[in-house]
Amino acid sequence: MTKSDRITPRRPNEGITVAQTAVSYGFAELLRSLDACIAAERPLQRGVADIFAPNFDTALAEAEQARDALLASLSTVIDLHEERPSDRALRLMAMALKTLLSIECDEDRVYLADALMQNAQLLEVQGAHPTMRAVRRVQQHFFRSCVVLMSMQDFGGPGPDGDGACGPALAA
Repeated sequence: MTKSDRITPRRPNEGITVAQTAVSYGFAELLRSLDACIAAERPLQRGVADIFAPNFDTALAEAEQARDALLASLSTVIDLHEERPSDRALRLMAMALKTLLSIECDEDRVYLADALMQNAQLLEVQGAHPTMRAVRRVQQHFFRSCVVLMSMQDFGGPGPDGDGACGPALAA
């Protein structure tokens, strides 16, 4: 299911067509879900949240819904059929984030997130075609958003005392 969107040419003789696949459309939805998840998690951060506030339960429910929507978007992208080589990179990125979110141990999640971010260039699509440049911009947005999400306290980021992922171990 390849769709073609016409891009307005810069010069009259320059007609460029960017083909969108089901994976690239699904990945765009994944990015919207990822950004919504980050926005929903921000009010729940330890330095900001007041668990006794009357709107805390609402914020918590919204964050859970946003995380469920993100997981559904991830599953959708992972299950889609690849139509071009860049689709594989997008699917692998979705698999990596789903894996990060499924890891229960904060230290393991932080370690894997660091490894993913240090090796992000391995997933970056190559080429000068406008489609490849557009996919690279999407990938960069994805990795920036992953860094923000993984830096939040609930995902292994630093806690209020700077103990981060080791906080539960130190408390025990």
